[in-house]
Amino acid sequence: MHSSPLFGDVTGKPAETLSKKGFAEAIGVSAGRVSQLIASGLPVEPNGRIHVARGKAWVAENVDPNRRRASLEMPSAPSALVSHRAVRDAAEAEIARLKAERMGRTLIDRAATLRTIESRARLERDAWLGWVNRAAPEIASTTGADLAATVAVLDRLVRAQLVTLADLPLEAFSDD
Repeated sequence: MHSSPLFGDVTGKPAETLSKKGFAEAIGVSAGRVSQLIASGLPVEPNGRIHVARGKAWVAENVDPNRRRASLEMPSAPSALVSHRAVRDAAEAEIARLKAERMGRTLIDRAATLRTIESRARLERDAWLGWVNRAAPEIASTTGADLAATVAVLDRLVRAQLVTLADLPLEAFSDD
């Protein structure tokens, strides 16, 4: 399974522990600086790896605020301190995560989704237009109205409603 020091394995779950080099990349410093931090008391696991959360907490508590600010803000923006290999590994991990999601059917194809939505919209439009021809005779016979006039009125009203629905922004359909 391919992994990246910044993003964990193909599941996208961040790694809990990192090598010295991986931790250095995660906080935006050199591996030599991490060695200096270890000598100053940065906690290290028995296997020599650094627990990410505890390591970052230790850096936040024990490193000079100016250095801490620089080292903890670094991952949010690419810089010369993050190696090309780390960037490539992160990109490969993201691609692997997306492939895994697609294979696990948690990620859907955009084009297929749009085709399905458009097909459903056409089906509903056609159903409403067909409803006019089914409902008009019953309405006309029940009310004693002219069948042609009833069809014309219902057709005009249904088409106006379909236009109104089509003009609604997608935000109007959100669950929020």
